[in-house]
Amino acid sequence: MKKRQLLTFLLLLLCRFLSAQVIFEPVEGNRLWSTKDGLQFLSRIMEDMEGAQTAIDIEYYWFAEDEAGTRVRDLLIRKAREGVKVRLIMDNLITPFAKESFYEPMRKAGVDLRFVHALEKMGPFQAVGSIFGERDHRKIVVIDGHIAYTGGMNFYQRALVEWADTQIRVEGPVALQLRALFQDSWERMGGGELESFPEQPVGEVTAQAVGTSRREQLDALYVQALQGAKEYFYLQTPYFAPPPTIMEALKEAAARGVDVRMMVPAKSDWGFMNMLTREYGIDLFRAGVKVYVYNARYDHTKIFICDDILSSCGTVNMDYRSLRINWEDAVLFHGRESALHFKERFLEEMAQAKPIGPEDQPIKGIKKAWLGFVQWLQPIL
Repeated sequence: MKKRQLLTFLLLLLCRFLSAQVIFEPVEGNRLWSTKDGLQFLSRIMEDMEGAQTAIDIEYYWFAEDEAGTRVRDLLIRKAREGVKVRLIMDNLITPFAKESFYEPMRKAGVDLRFVHALEKMGPFQAVGSIFGERDHRKIVVIDGHIAYTGGMNFYQRALVEWADTQIRVEGPVALQLRALFQDSWERMGGGELESFPEQPVGEVTAQAVGTSRREQLDALYVQALQGAKEYFYLQTPYFAPPPTIMEALKEAAARGVDVRMMVPAKSDWGFMNMLTREYGIDLFRAGVKVYVYNARYDHTKIFICDDILSSCGTVNMDYRSLRINWEDAVLFHGRESALHFKERFLEEMAQAKPIGPEDQPIKGIKKAWLGFVQWLQPIL
């Protein structure tokens, strides 16, 4: 068997394993579009929502009470008044970005809105428990069961303008899988039965939705992908403070001769993550992983690419919270075309990034004690 055929066979076995882990089987007949431009994403998704005929289903981490959030809110209000079923699940624990009063016009227009958390209605002990406990970090928008979006972008004007991020738009049967994830959350929130839509194949891309919640462990997906990698594994994440299973899988892949590369932002929007990411990055560098620090602007992208065969984009950060606590989602893409789609952008950014090298030394002194404390808290941060 030729090397490429062998790689394909091994990755297909891996994909079969993954499908058993995440419920959904890979489905053909999809089309992929992605962007790293927040305003381009906002324009495209608003155009799609404007064209909705039957239903708009949204499960989102948060809206901001700013230009971007208000534009989306007002469009949903208009569509609800036109008779489109608009259902919205919000985590909404970060209430300073959009208080409940921001959403009240949506309720009045007929939008069926459910909060996973509503901090304004909680007592102090409930609020603390919610902040450190389970969060709905998904970012799913499904339009008429046929078009779906996910990725790292929130409806937050400053982030859409100033950050880099990757958001994907998929058309075809995989959109129904993302809607099934929404439905699972909708039922948890006491929502009723959703209308059904037929599959509508439109392209050549094979994909499958990935969704986790509660006690399910997402890190098995990454570990198995790393164990299946034969040539390379590229990872881009805004936060890197993973459980030991991920660290060991990255190191073992590099030890086998796999070209393992990771790219992280130079400065996080969460200050404590800078120290954690740097320390773990140095550890990986010493184990043979190529670690790059991207400084052009803050990049919130969450992707991986493996052997020109498997790639992923979604909401999953490389930390305990995403991998083992939060509700998350992603789309796995199977095949060369999709992998090269993400690989090209990864390599373009990598060329502008600074590699971690021998001159980068671990934290010492009093900062080391602070690092130990942060690592102790890591599972709930």
